[in-house]
Amino acid sequence: MVRTDVTGPVRDRPSITRRRRCIVRKTDESGAQRRIPVKNAMFKFSAALTLAAAATSAAYAGGFMLTEQSVAGLGRAYAGSGIVGDDLSAVWYNPAGMVLLPGTQFQMGSVMAYLDLDVETNKGDTDNGAKHGVPIPNMFFTHQMNEDMWFGFGITVPFGMATEYKRDWELADHGMNAEVKVFDFNPNVAWKVNDKLSIGAGMSLQYVTAHFESGVPVGGATGYGRLSADGWAWGGNLGVMWQPTETLRFGLAYRSQVNHHADGTFKAGMKTGPDGIPDLRIPANTSGKGYNLGTYDGQATMSAPHVVTLTGTWEATQALRLSGLVRWTNWASFDSLPITSPAFGRLGQMAGNQTSSNTHKEEYHWKDSWLFTLGADYTINDAVTVRSGVGYEISPVDDDKYRSATIPDTDRLWLSLGATWHVNNKLQGDFGLAYLKGIGDKGLYNKTTGEQLGEFNKLDAILVGAQFVYRFD
Repeated sequence: MVRTDVTGPVRDRPSITRRRRCIVRKTDESGAQRRIPVKNAMFKFSAALTLAAAATSAAYAGGFMLTEQSVAGLGRAYAGSGIVGDDLSAVWYNPAGMVLLPGTQFQMGSVMAYLDLDVETNKGDTDNGAKHGVPIPNMFFTHQMNEDMWFGFGITVPFGMATEYKRDWELADHGMNAEVKVFDFNPNVAWKVNDKLSIGAGMSLQYVTAHFESGVPVGGATGYGRLSADGWAWGGNLGVMWQPTETLRFGLAYRSQVNHHADGTFKAGMKTGPDGIPDLRIPANTSGKGYNLGTYDGQATMSAPHVVTLTGTWEATQALRLSGLVRWTNWASFDSLPITSPAFGRLGQMAGNQTSSNTHKEEYHWKDSWLFTLGADYTINDAVTVRSGVGYEISPVDDDKYRSATIPDTDRLWLSLGATWHVNNKLQGDFGLAYLKGIGDKGLYNKTTGEQLGEFNKLDAILVGAQFVYRFD
């Protein structure tokens, strides 16, 4: 919570009115080389590249979206995001909510995401795709310029993931490892129109970096592809906050679609024996590690969906606050993804198709997704506030046969707890913990026939976060 003025009690809740603010040649046993057909490989390599390019794009819901831009918000499952006023995350969630933040303030923190992706194939091959804990940092700055105007700036990682499976696992064509990071730089301004209404707007400049590796069957052998790509893109955000009474507030926030064009390199390799898996992370062939076939340029484009978030918060009593959130993401707009690379044309020519295109379009046919949450904050005393929340998130995966191992997704149940410790009138610490449980279909399928090849026993995550907020005046 924020204080009423420079010297007032920290725990007071903010109010606008009161300012509380791969075809290749393979050597056989005789030493002779034989050609391996790769006509179908072109499309399977493109599928791997497509998945990677999708990961480099700024998806806004399900899958690899990172909602965790606030540790205080984490504790209530992000109910009321942007309009509670107890930290600076309004900069990201709803810039109009910056009017609840008096003076000059600074915030820094991080949420660690630990995945549990326990998977088993129909043939009994088991693995867990959890690579390591994924840090999700946040840093915000806000400044009240005058009685009616605020400025805010945020640096966040709103999208990211890290998954890794053993290099010889049976379903390598569904993905072997992936690591994606999106850094967002987001300046905003807010205007307090009157004691009941405020509006805010900003611009997001995003930098995306991604690495993705997948195995693909090529004739009687196994090929591998690794994409490394990055790029910049930008979009905008708007927010409105309305406070009809002293204890009740509503917020409506919008983030625009972001048009991404990611450029990078695509490395291809071929397995030479049972254990000869090429290491595409190195530039040259390595004895016993298979063939590294070359490096090609690769580009991918995608328009990320629009997002609309509706929030509300009610100060039921002096100690108890109840909040809610409904978020809609226009994932139905993500129907397909075009990929362009000379590798596709080259692979097609090697397979005998001299007119093969350098562009492939992968079909997704996703649906719009939703997130619903409810949360509560309870002020124990001037120093301590505790909170909890529950939520349900609907996955954008409409056809389960498109689920991948590197970006697995299903519906999720959110359960969270958190607390704030007001050290003094200038400094507070926030702590949060959440458990996300995957619910519903968790299968991995042949994308052409729909045959189930394996299944995740778990698609869960644990989120742990800490941050501090400092008020300069």
